[in-house]
Amino acid sequence: MTEAVEYDVVVLGGGPAGENIVDRTRAAGLSTALVESELVGGECSYWACVPSKALLRPALARADARRVPGLAGAVAGPLDAEAVFAHRDYWTGSWKDDGQIDWLESVGAHVYRGHGRLYGVRKVAVTSPEGEHHVLSARHAVVVATGTRAVIPDVPGLVDARPWTSREATSAQAAPGRLLIVGGSVVAAEMATAWQALGSEVTVLVRGSGLLPRMEPFAGELVAEALREAGAKVRTGVAGGGGGGGGGRRPRPGGGEGGESQEGDEMVIATARAPPTQSN
Repeated sequence: MTEAVEYDVVVLGGGPAGENIVDRTRAAGLSTALVESELVGGECSYWACVPSKALLRPALARADARRVPGLAGAVAGPLDAEAVFAHRDYWTGSWKDDGQIDWLESVGAHVYRGHGRLYGVRKVAVTSPEGEHHVLSARHAVVVATGTRAVIPDVPGLVDARPWTSREATSAQAAPGRLLIVGGSVVAAEMATAWQALGSEVTVLVRGSGLLPRMEPFAGELVAEALREAGAKVRTGVAGGGGGGGGGRRPRPGGGEGGESQEGDEMVIATARAPPTQSN
């Protein structure tokens, strides 16, 4: 390792929390380093809030327009998928963080690209994509703001089915013919809404009794009703799992509303998230 470079504060993670911490520390006159292994702006800017809302906006606007007397006939046709994807790509900066980097440099923060790990008391070791090594030392604090990552359950055959996580679901450039969504989370509901509107035949498979289990029951019921009205299938009480190859994605339900397998061209796993941290 090289000799440590000293800052007042070192921030691990360049998502919304990390960026806000940098903004506050620099405003207070503290020297600050930010370590990010992917894109500055994090999950929200590139694979979650921003792209998901960009995909949802045309679908929701069309649904609202169809409820307006005298306007429904004018918006009866399908969405222009290429235009929707272009709109989404614009708001994600086509998955480039040049603007975020410009802002960080403008406030005087130092950005280190690479994987960071805690390396002693108030120290962070950074390994860049090119294999370069840096040690950053913090006079006051190291802030861990690394967010979460999507988790694929440890179910036999599931990883081999090459399922999408939320990242692939928000960044895909074409609508699959048949899309299976496993889970009843907000991610599941949003992606079912967006991709059904973009032309996919969507089936949502929920282990529990309904969508959005962390919210009031009526909220999940209303969302499920809206999805069904739009043409999506919502199956609750689905237990078990697994996957198949051969170009298809085939979770194998073990109960609930029927026990037959479900087959799709792509499958989204929207069941859980976990911190992207590990000890070494």
